[in-house]
Amino acid sequence: MRMFLVLTALLLSGCASTKDVDVMSDAKITGPKVIAMSGDRGAWVYQIEKRLKAEGFTLNRMATSQVTVEKQSDTKTGIYNEATARYVLNIQGSAPNSSMTRCYGGGYKFNYIDAELIDLADNKTIFHYSNSGYSEGCPPMSGHIFSDIAELTNNAWK
Repeated sequence: MRMFLVLTALLLSGCASTKDVDVMSDAKITGPKVIAMSGDRGAWVYQIEKRLKAEGFTLNRMATSQVTVEKQSDTKTGIYNEATARYVLNIQGSAPNSSMTRCYGGGYKFNYIDAELIDLADNKTIFHYSNSGYSEGCPPMSGHIFSDIAELTNNAWK
């Protein structure tokens, strides 16, 4: 019996969440819910995008830029790249995607995942999220990775 308890404790401690959330700005964003996605394009990114769209976000596939020409004075014209989205959600992660590594419920087991919302106009991080372990769709050990990222992003807006 004692050995069973020790093995159970070891198994469960190996599944402990490594979630770390740092919100760097308490100021709420008042503009439209438009963000660009940057970083890994793993199959699991769609799960985050789906949740953001449900919250009313418009998603750009990349932080593209457009060339802007601006007359600065009678003798000077400035040319610079201007981002088409002010906010970028940068996501990096590792979650193997094979029949032997996917969860039976369709979720993913993350070696790691990092998400960072960046304000390009101020060049500042709004929040940073990191975690590992199981996402939604991994019974019986399902986590909240995708929902956590969508909720943090949504909470950055008014």
